[in-house]
Amino acid sequence: MPQKLLFVINPSAGKGAIREKTLDCIDLFVQSGFDVTAYTTQKPQDATRIVRARAEEFDRIICSGGDGTLNEVVTGLLDGGHKVPLGYIPAGTVNDFASSLFIPKQVMEAAKIAAGSDFQTVDIGRFADRYFCYVAAFGAFTNVSYTTPQAQKNLLGRTAYILEGIKSLPSVKPYEMRIETDEGIVIEDEFIYGMISNATSIGGFKELTPRDVRMDDGLFEVVLVRQPKTALDWQNIFNELVQPHGEPKFLIEFKTPELRVSANTEISWTLDGEFGGTRKEVEITNRYQALTIFSHKP
Repeated sequence: MPQKLLFVINPSAGKGAIREKTLDCIDLFVQSGFDVTAYTTQKPQDATRIVRARAEEFDRIICSGGDGTLNEVVTGLLDGGHKVPLGYIPAGTVNDFASSLFIPKQVMEAAKIAAGSDFQTVDIGRFADRYFCYVAAFGAFTNVSYTTPQAQKNLLGRTAYILEGIKSLPSVKPYEMRIETDEGIVIEDEFIYGMISNATSIGGFKELTPRDVRMDDGLFEVVLVRQPKTALDWQNIFNELVQPHGEPKFLIEFKTPELRVSANTEISWTLDGEFGGTRKEVEITNRYQALTIFSHKP
């Protein structure tokens, strides 16, 4: 008897490449022994709604879209308490999560992995009452992913993010913050940027993440960037990010399963490249190996 598969598709993601490959994907899934139900998302949070409501009807879920679509599907799974394994066909502009799991950008190659038998369990982040798959971030440039026009993303890809980031330089401002963990870490300073991540690529740049990332160890990689004072300080920050050596002056890095963040003002957050709301205080916790996902390691 064929296994039941729910195929959730965001037809607007990235350059819309999945549109011309949808029937090929479904044919591959049927040949792999699945009884396929396809669903195209109609609006934001639609993937969360359909997965939360119907996940238990299926043996496997495969979604195709960008990191935002993936976040919606994972949220539906965890909110509903579902243990259904997930396959992912990346169809967004950057696809950081897929890159971290060695899932290729080529639609049919990713579809083969999603329909295959190789999987791993990965940690998922909890941000107050929301989830994130690979990064929660605040500060400089973090709004770029959701303020860059989709047409510009489609045309220029990652370059669109870089151009939009340069435009936002004049508006960069520091936040007076306190970060603390149950392990006794307490940090008080002014920061222009911070990320709590579980990935080897952020914004398409592998240089921004620590070198010893494991996605299933129950730990976040935390990177905080202190406020620069001069143009030379900006250069030093860049050097510390991409060529770390010696004792960093502007970066603070550590690992933790949870942390509490408080600030003297409301801060806008980005969760997996989408707007995550504004908060003065938030608790962020690691959901250890909360997701089973089909992946590939070379």
